[in-house]
Amino acid sequence: MKASLISLLVAVSLIDLSTSHAGQLIGRASFYPGPTPFISFVQLRISDIATLKSAQFQIDPKTGSATRPVQVRYSRRYLNDRGYFDPNTGKLTVPVFGLYAGRSNSVTVTVTFSDGTTRQTRLSIQTATYDGGTYSSPTVIQPRLAGTTLSYDFIMLKSYADPTTPIIIDSDAEIRWVGTAGVGSQPSALFDNAFYLTSGTFLLRTEFDGTTTTVADYSTIGVTGFHHNIDPGKTGMILDVDTTTQTESVNLEVDAAGNVLKTWNLADIISAAMIAGGDDPSQFVQPAPIDWFHNNATAYRSSDNSLIVSSRENFVIAIDYDSGAIKWILGDRTKKWHEFGSLRQFQLGLGPDTLPPIGQHAVSMPGDQLLLFDDGAASNYQMPPGETRTYSAPRRYEVDLANSQATEVWHYLPDPSIYSPFCSSVYEDAPDNYLIDYTLGGPYIFTGIVGLDAAGNEAFDYQYEELDFCGTAWNAAIIHWENLRL
Repeated sequence: MKASLISLLVAVSLIDLSTSHAGQLIGRASFYPGPTPFISFVQLRISDIATLKSAQFQIDPKTGSATRPVQVRYSRRYLNDRGYFDPNTGKLTVPVFGLYAGRSNSVTVTVTFSDGTTRQTRLSIQTATYDGGTYSSPTVIQPRLAGTTLSYDFIMLKSYADPTTPIIIDSDAEIRWVGTAGVGSQPSALFDNAFYLTSGTFLLRTEFDGTTTTVADYSTIGVTGFHHNIDPGKTGMILDVDTTTQTESVNLEVDAAGNVLKTWNLADIISAAMIAGGDDPSQFVQPAPIDWFHNNATAYRSSDNSLIVSSRENFVIAIDYDSGAIKWILGDRTKKWHEFGSLRQFQLGLGPDTLPPIGQHAVSMPGDQLLLFDDGAASNYQMPPGETRTYSAPRRYEVDLANSQATEVWHYLPDPSIYSPFCSSVYEDAPDNYLIDYTLGGPYIFTGIVGLDAAGNEAFDYQYEELDFCGTAWNAAIIHWENLRL
């Protein structure tokens, strides 16, 4: 992907739309382009330095769009810490991100003072064009409908096929931001008001203004690399890692600075349970480089302090967050794991009209229920491999611990059906507002991004050319830039 950046510095008039005392004056505004067309920097000068409280920008949506404006407020502390406000000269820089590429953007910058008064300026920011390949030209099956009451407008595409991961689009399929770290990272997440991604054994952090820093290197604790996702944990974020002894079966919870808060080794946890139950774990658990578990997602369940882990090869397993003790298992009973009584004792029963997940991805716990994308593909390593379905479906389960039962309470079956044997995701924002990402498999043809509103309407449906075996967007997450506070 290439972006032609234009050196640009434009002076614009200040429009005062509020009442303020005479000491609160702002000099003429100017702006210059950032590292991508989606970022620019607006410069102002504040005369009343002591009373500056915050600065805010708003980007109006394109004409006819149903998306909300990008609206971000920076506190004085944030501006100071990031070097965007000089308390000696009053020079203020406002990073503006989420711009449309290749067009004139209507931007409003509002400066707020400690007495509650504001000063406002409007700018027209012309941005350079951007060639995002398939991300710039998806096939539109269903454009965003103006009448749908969708609770979200911005989507994070987790791509590893391009060194601009992650890629942010809006619900009109317009690109609004691309990564600047220069890596095609499969794991990425929005956490602590920044994007985290990985490279080798390093955890990286990219700010919304495009600045990337290295947060941590985990090679010193035996980590050999990262895989799959970064998910929210109890207090930090959970990384899926490979180690010198285990492949895709170890999780680390780390804080925003990269410090390790907690470690779970599923090989040790499951082995201990199998030994306690009289089984030989060597018949199921295997050392590196064998991918016997294939952990692809985690979720924290606060109601009972559980870590929910998706093992594509086997099942969904819940463990106690603190002790690691197994609480329950939900999965296909024709797979290898069900042959062991030590594991079978943890299985959840299935409620009426309930199918177990097979080869699932993207577990989460909205409303204390289990939400996942049920791929329907059998195991690759474990034998017997279990069932293979001819279709895939997002599913939601009510987990009744008192009766050890899981009951399916929602699923989505598009017409025609889809089969996405690997990758894919589903997440809920406001109640019943879903974002679905799937990769049409056998062979891999395209990646689909679908939004559902609370009434069950298909708010949009876009298809992107498939790159590098699920690399276009192996997972897609909802983010909110319509009322962000930094």
